[in-house]
Amino acid sequence: MTDIPIVYSCSGCSNVARIAHDIALNLDSDGIAEMSCVSGVIANVAPIKAIATSGRSIIAIDGCDLACTKNCLDNAEVATSHYFVITDLGIVKRDKWQDSLSENSKAMVHIYGELSKHGINFTKR
Repeated sequence: MTDIPIVYSCSGCSNVARIAHDIALNLDSDGIAEMSCVSGVIANVAPIKAIATSGRSIIAIDGCDLACTKNCLDNAEVATSHYFVITDLGIVKRDKWQDSLSENSKAMVHIYGELSKHGINFTKR
């Protein structure tokens, strides 16, 4: 069994949702966290719910203050260890594909930096 955190992200239809999802994918591909499916958690899909309740640290990344990802985890009684909201970083929520690389980078640097303060980084492989 691994001890790296599990990451869940927003799956909405805005630029900030896309940023949240992109960062979760990057955390997974960088080996910093294992991305899993928040829909499977709330739907009680057995193998996915088992991952969520395995005792590993949970990272949740929402695009905006609607907090859909966090609410799904809360409703499934899965405690979140690290929580981020992209709009809290001053990034304005816009329609689907109106995103920018600089905003994505700003959010990624912030989230990676905050996780690193808690020992969650590239050295945790």
